[in-house]
Amino acid sequence: MKNEIFCIILDYCGGVRTNILYKKLTKWNPGFKIHVLDNASPENKCDFITHQNKINSGVGGGIRDCIKLAREYGSKYVMFIANDIVPVTKIDIGHLMEIMEFNDDVVQISASLTKNSDKKYYPWMTNMDNGDNRLVHHADLLCSILDLDFIESFGGFPESKSGWGYDWEIGYQAKIKNKKIVISDLYRIKHVNDIKNNSSETWNIKLQELKRVYNKRYGNFNVIKPFFDLDSIS
Repeated sequence: MKNEIFCIILDYCGGVRTNILYKKLTKWNPGFKIHVLDNASPENKCDFITHQNKINSGVGGGIRDCIKLAREYGSKYVMFIANDIVPVTKIDIGHLMEIMEFNDDVVQISASLTKNSDKKYYPWMTNMDNGDNRLVHHADLLCSILDLDFIESFGGFPESKSGWGYDWEIGYQAKIKNKKIVISDLYRIKHVNDIKNNSSETWNIKLQELKRVYNKRYGNFNVIKPFFDLDSIS
């Protein structure tokens, strides 16, 4: 099972914060190799880099890079971890894998978010304090296991610097292919707000990129807008 999953932190100038995240994940998951892809950080580099980009590829490019590395490793799944998360509970990669393996129609499973995380547009990701695994329409990739065959089934993610729309596309493709996306309330993370990347100007640039990328792929980006139907999974 350990060879079936490629676990990787996408890092950019995380420094000490990423070091702490790496050490926690390694301690909690002995036997699972935790890789770190440094996306061309000019400073504050992590001490545990395993893969290095010479040119920054953005968040979207970094996600695509992580998927490419996972495939080169021969893995079926990628455990993608953003460096701007803080685990509030232990993250048990083996257990999350078991949920994926037991439910072969699940193509993404993600940790839940604390109530004080800055992802206000993802209220369904907020931890519900019940330890359940819940079906959702889509989920941010912050701390997720993804089924690589499923990602490849729709041609992989398109080139995008921000990566905005990637989770929407997973949700759309999961809907039309009768697959499932799960939030596990057993696991909780906090997403750290990055004020400089949340300005209205930056927001608009990312939104315009989303529209441009997915208008090209689907004719109209609205095609991939999430379906808001919720359910539960045992």
